[in-house]
Amino acid sequence: MKNKPRSPFSIKKRLIVSSVLTVSLMILISWTFIFAETRSEIDEVYDARLAQSAKVLALSAPILVDALNNNKTLHYDEHLSDILRFANNDDDTVTPYGHPYEQNILFQFYMDDKIALKSQGAPTQFLGKEEKEGFAFTTVKQQKWRYFQLNLSKENKTIYLIVAERQSIRKELVNEIAMSTALPLLFLIPSLALMLTWLINKLLRPIDELRLAIAQRNINHLDEITVTTPTRELQPLVAQLNYLLNELDNAWQRERRLTRTAAHELKTPLTVLKLNAENALNSQNKIQLDNDLKQILAGIDRTDRLIQQLLMLSRVEGQKQLQLNPVDSTLLIQEVIANLVPIALKQQQEIIFESEKELFMIGEPTFLGILFNNIIDNAIRYSGQHSQIMITQVYYPSQEIIEVQISDSGGAISENIRENIFEKFFRGETGRGDGAGLGMSIALDIIKSHQGKIELLPYQTHHNNTFKVTLPAAKKGQV
Repeated sequence: MKNKPRSPFSIKKRLIVSSVLTVSLMILISWTFIFAETRSEIDEVYDARLAQSAKVLALSAPILVDALNNNKTLHYDEHLSDILRFANNDDDTVTPYGHPYEQNILFQFYMDDKIALKSQGAPTQFLGKEEKEGFAFTTVKQQKWRYFQLNLSKENKTIYLIVAERQSIRKELVNEIAMSTALPLLFLIPSLALMLTWLINKLLRPIDELRLAIAQRNINHLDEITVTTPTRELQPLVAQLNYLLNELDNAWQRERRLTRTAAHELKTPLTVLKLNAENALNSQNKIQLDNDLKQILAGIDRTDRLIQQLLMLSRVEGQKQLQLNPVDSTLLIQEVIANLVPIALKQQQEIIFESEKELFMIGEPTFLGILFNNIIDNAIRYSGQHSQIMITQVYYPSQEIIEVQISDSGGAISENIRENIFEKFFRGETGRGDGAGLGMSIALDIIKSHQGKIELLPYQTHHNNTFKVTLPAAKKGQV
């Protein structure tokens, strides 16, 4: 079963959501650590205060033990009542007599199996345990208390001092600190979400701009893409896209040019073929019929050559990267000559090939074959009857190049043709040629793709029409 394609997702949306969630999670983790650390520190401080309070009371223990009476307890109770009266039942109000929070703290003097002295609200039963000292927890009226117990026993008297504090006080303080810490963080999360959304939208603006620019491109609009705010990350992508757009535009232009050229160039030979066919149908004698049929065959040959040249042009222009390898140029040129000999024999021409030795050049065999075929074929077709075509090949080790000269003994090429001979669709002698004027332009394109050079030498120097081709030679280790 074919997998259903996944629907596209928004990178921007996922980036915003994941960033906000990550920040929120980090804030929550930080707040958890703060909460735990705050609770631990508060417990330490309050335990230290309990122990210190117990020890301060212990310093006055001898006086209290020697002068215990109900008046002291009553006096302490009155003192706490004054605090509550002045505070008007508000736990946060400070009074001249102290703070209402004092009711959450209690103490007990336990002596001779009974409570000798206690604070208001403290239970009458002993909170601690005999023969024990230090911190512990206890429950009074369903409320948990934290206390510190000191053993002040001496001689035959058993005395214990307990200072206790309601555990809810610590929890309240921890909760207040936690809330005071959490509230700013809760406001911080939406602020960060808005900030991250704005930043991500701003930083990803070049991507939106690039997306819009790409969406505007079509086969009739292949202009170069520009981003007003270039980035290091997008620059290679934009450069590659522009390269591809340029290649696509070139291919499109080649296709249009090839289509227009084919339509234009094939129109004339097809018209001639039609006329010759009509003449053949209307022929009254065998001689006229044979002549018309020969014209039809010649027209088919011209049309075939034209089509071959157009296809060759399309192939050469479309090939951007060639696989260059060592090529036996001697064998290659011999094969080209062998294919063209029948055409030369028809015109009673002589082809001579001279080469120093077996030479190797760097190139692509098929395209090099097309190169030499076009040049030699041009010499055969335009040099005339009984002409001589001379091909020489020389190796220059100092420059590491191979030079090939193709000469013909035909009439001198005119200056006008020399200037335009490598132009596409230029036909110098329309009466003698049957192509589309592409042979030499194709040869020039192949030379350029092989980092070589082609030139038409002056006629006065050699008294021949001579094309000189230079191509890189293969190095010793490459063959």
